[in-house]
Amino acid sequence: MQQMTSLTLSKNRRESVVRGTPGFPCAAYFSDIALFPASMVSWHWHEEIELSMVVGGAARVRTRDGEFVLRAGEGMFINAGALHAFDIVGDEGCRMIMLVLDHTMLCGSEDSVFAKRYVHPLISSGAVKLIPLCPGVEWQRAVLSCLREAFLIYDEGKYGFELLVRARLTECLFHIVQNVREAMRAFEGAEGAGEERVKQMLDFIHLNHAQPISLDDIAQSANVGKRECLRAFQKTLGISPIAYVLRYRASVSAQLLIDTDRSIADICFEVGFNSQSHYGQIFKRYFLCTPREYRERMRRL
Repeated sequence: MQQMTSLTLSKNRRESVVRGTPGFPCAAYFSDIALFPASMVSWHWHEEIELSMVVGGAARVRTRDGEFVLRAGEGMFINAGALHAFDIVGDEGCRMIMLVLDHTMLCGSEDSVFAKRYVHPLISSGAVKLIPLCPGVEWQRAVLSCLREAFLIYDEGKYGFELLVRARLTECLFHIVQNVREAMRAFEGAEGAGEERVKQMLDFIHLNHAQPISLDDIAQSANVGKRECLRAFQKTLGISPIAYVLRYRASVSAQLLIDTDRSIADICFEVGFNSQSHYGQIFKRYFLCTPREYRERMRRL
């Protein structure tokens, strides 16, 4: 088991971390969200499947379709390629366990019945992006139980743990695909295109955040109008495109404050702000302290 306190992201916000080994592409993590910058996990996606459970406190999970709160004992299934983010709810922080795995671990050969009948339809379906898991629902309780067992088995690392972890995760897969088949059949491909447009606009922002960016620029990056750009951001991220730009710049600056000794003025202009006073205002809006206070606090941890 590893402790996760930050994300390593590529420029398009894909999480770029090798999970496990080529022979066993699965990793278990314990994550305390309070240790992440700004006590939140920013918008990102990954090619792997993720199963996670809150074991203390609560988290607000954001997806392109809205948001929901997970409390201790509840969890979620995150499909490959799904945009998501989460932060702490309440005063108790949020601690989570998670298993992140490449789909090939469950299906083996790409020509197998496991791949063609179960795994590929699930990971390629736009209907199934993120599923909250509640112990009050029988099949979801079964998934949570298997997840907990798999995590503990992985953490012990005894001889044969790979077989047992794979068996528990295969059982999770069974419960999930059995209960989302109707949603997958009813899905219309147009919805998937909407998420791809949002990813294109996020890619543009992440690649160009240090330059002046207008609403027109963001909309044009996905060949949509300004109204559709505003609608897509509000539906997916819950904020306007320009507000996202400002928050992203502040988030990038927070990492530079921790990782480098560069002056606050240098960092301000490096991430795309055109004045230190504006930078200070935006940073305090999202981090509830000044850049200097944030740097000092994080270096004491």
